[in-house]
Amino acid sequence: MSSITLKNLKKVYDGEVLAVNGFSMDIQDKEFIVLVGPSGCGKSTVLRMIAGLEEITEGELYIGDKKMNDVPPRDRDIAMVFQNYALYPHMTVYKNMAFGLENRKLPKDQIDAKVREAAKILDIEDLLDRKPKAMSGGQRQRVALGRAMVREPAVFLLDEPLSNLDAKLRTSMRTEIIKLHKRLGTTFVYVTHDQIEAMTMGDRIVVMKEGVIQQIGTPAEVYHQPANIFVAGFIGTPPMNFLDALIRHDANGFYLELADAYIRLPEHDQYFTADSLAQYVDKEVLLGIRPDNISISDKGLPARVDVAEALGGETYLYLECCDAKIIVKLQGTVTKQPDEMVNLFFRPEHIHLFDKESGHNINLPLIKAPAATLPADEVTGNVTTEAAGAEPPTDLSSAAEQLTNEDNKKEKIRKRLLPKNLFPHKKKPTKEE
Repeated sequence: MSSITLKNLKKVYDGEVLAVNGFSMDIQDKEFIVLVGPSGCGKSTVLRMIAGLEEITEGELYIGDKKMNDVPPRDRDIAMVFQNYALYPHMTVYKNMAFGLENRKLPKDQIDAKVREAAKILDIEDLLDRKPKAMSGGQRQRVALGRAMVREPAVFLLDEPLSNLDAKLRTSMRTEIIKLHKRLGTTFVYVTHDQIEAMTMGDRIVVMKEGVIQQIGTPAEVYHQPANIFVAGFIGTPPMNFLDALIRHDANGFYLELADAYIRLPEHDQYFTADSLAQYVDKEVLLGIRPDNISISDKGLPARVDVAEALGGETYLYLECCDAKIIVKLQGTVTKQPDEMVNLFFRPEHIHLFDKESGHNINLPLIKAPAATLPADEVTGNVTTEAAGAEPPTDLSSAAEQLTNEDNKKEKIRKRLLPKNLFPHKKKPTKEE
């Protein structure tokens, strides 16, 4: 049993520097957990407290059912892989991998079997007689992993093991570590500042800032349901776009007032409800939307192109829109010139609203799996062609009550609950619009 329980862990250096504050979570047996955040957020400190390399100021740490606060590192049944590999330069690969087992006085035939089995799994059998200086960074990292593997620990701790590798090696080593985790069936706790590593490797992600957990969730949950402004901006490449907005209300429902436009909000329990929006009427919020949830349209928010980056399979447009700098991610090669004007379509089901004071996501409790993207030929501005001629209901709550259990009817009514929500000219939206 290699579950890990952390209860209100706190780490204070020199009596005044608070590195980790109130860190609590349960890590399941065989789970791959990634701690991610910017430099100085406390993620490596948490890992070192699990390993026993840092004393816990307050809180409790359990591995399995055993409290580990005062257990020395050698007795915790863990193995740690460091950023700088920490290989003995005067020893061969074989000796590096066997060193810990020799200290435990294991029989030589067992040591040899374990080392060669790990070398076979990691594809470093032909390197066993080399010394670290004669190997590449990726090969050294495999040796470091192999040295941890031969111990057959209950928990693997990995502290930014790929940060010293080039981009191509990082990609291949990510795959190797994922395969290794599945093959060994052991608990992994992995620390990184790279959100791409976090998104591709972890069963769950722990996003940290200034020693405090910001959000714990699966990669999909953290990406599609960011708990606050920090998580929304940190997770995702390119990062989420943010625009200042005011929430307004009229006879037709709620809408957002931006610098150059209005956006009608779909007041429906899949996205927003009257209760979640009413308390913010006439207050400033932050509108968040990811670059891949914006597209170019015939009608929509006016934007001016600053730079277009064609990357082959996709294009990044850097734009000025509603007094803000935003990024749009488009598929394929899209040719746009600086200062060219375009109209933007914001997919309403992907709009996030954040409280500007607390930073929390206003619609977080309501977010569900994102809806399928509508075909391009069915979109004009921010409204489907099917609903374009329909008058949006003024009482959405009563309309929602008419939904039946029949999937086709639910979908038809759902589309009509999405009113026309883009008004590219600065005027108040009317019922006819």
